Amino acid sequence: MRWPKNFTDLKPGIYVGAGVSALFLLLPYVTLTFVFLPAYVLGPLAGVWFELRHGERRLDFTQGAQLGFYSTFYGTVAAIVLTLVVTRFSHEQVWRLENIYRPARPLANKGLNSDTPSDWYVWIVGIVTIVIFAGAVGAPSGKLGLKLLQRSSRP
Repeated sequence: MRWPKNFTDLKPGIYVGAGVSALFLLLPYVTLTFVFLPAYVLGPLAGVWFELRHGERRLDFTQGAQLGFYSTFYGTVAAIVLTLVVTRFSHEQVWRLENIYRPARPLANKGLNSDTPSDWYVWIVGIVTIVIFAGAVGAPSGKLGLKLLQRSSRP
């Protein structure tokens, strides 16, 4: 087994964890209940599991925290962007033949439909909140996954 040399060695685990986090965040009724908590726990666990099983590596707690933070942050951002794009394209009705020219327009616009600076501040506060929550819940989940899964993977 070898130790990852730098952050880029952890990218496959981050991608897997972000995919799992985004999948859980895209489940229906996420905004009504606390379903987002499994996304912030199971996403990092999946990322750590992938790195330990498929990467043939040993990780330390700093790398487990990095996997947890980045997988939950990227998964949350991907879920938000996907939701915004899907709602925008469904609003534009791009599946109709007469609206075939419209896909470029939503991407060329501001994207947030904000006319005032306060809307942008609200958007930035939301991103900062996601970063804080990913650090507060995702990083410990990555460390927990490393503690649970690395112990079981030893001979």
